[in-house]
Amino acid sequence: MKRHFVALAMAGVFADLALAQQPAVLAGGIVNNASYTPSALPGSAIAQGFIFVVFGTILGPATLQQAAGTFPLPATLGGTTVKITSGSTSANAVLFYTSAGQLGALLPSTIAPGAASLTVTFNGQTSAPANFQVAASSFGAFTSNNGGSGPGEVDPIGWTKK
Repeated sequence: MKRHFVALAMAGVFADLALAQQPAVLAGGIVNNASYTPSALPGSAIAQGFIFVVFGTILGPATLQQAAGTFPLPATLGGTTVKITSGSTSANAVLFYTSAGQLGALLPSTIAPGAASLTVTFNGQTSAPANFQVAASSFGAFTSNNGGSGPGEVDPIGWTKK
């Protein structure tokens, strides 16, 4: 009986430790949703009002959570929020999806071009700030391999065939 109690108590301690872990954004883990251009390269800044991806650990729940297809889209999803700060301006990003290793969000247009940082909060635990650059505009092309390299993808809707 004592063994079962000790095992149960130890399981509770390890569960508490697992829940207390902070989210962490990987170095260079904030990228344009279309191109995935690494932050060390030119053109890697995230444009105001554009979709970006954050890679890291404990960013959200183990199972992917997606925003419902209705508006307005949420600033909190699956226990995850993303706060972006530039100078004295802070705003929460709109979330499209979140999971333990990756999330997709919309950079608020109110964040001015230049240096910015973001924090990810999941279940009350907040990551260290992660720095990135914001631009007024930044090119990003979707690719056929969905990895940011190789042949580009173009949406031909609205084109007329001649």
